[in-house]
Amino acid sequence: MSDFLFANPSFIDGVMSVIDLFGVSQEYNDSSSEETADNRALRADAAAIKNDFVNAYKATVASYA
Repeated sequence: MSDFLFANPSFIDGVMSVIDLFGVSQEYNDSSSEETADNRALRADAAAIKNDFVNAYKATVASYA
C-alpha cells in the first residue's frame, strides 16, 4: 500500500493532533491537477506491485536453493 498522498507526521504532529479538534493542522501531499495526482498514484501503485513481485520471486528462488 502506498502512502505518498499523506504527509509523514512526526511524533510532535501526532501529539498535536490530539489537541487539534477541527483538523486544522492536517497536511496532505498535493498535486497541481487531478491528472497529475492520478499519474503519481498509478506510478506509486505500479512500483509497489513491482516490489511485491520482486520479493516473491526472490523468496521462490531462495526456497529452491
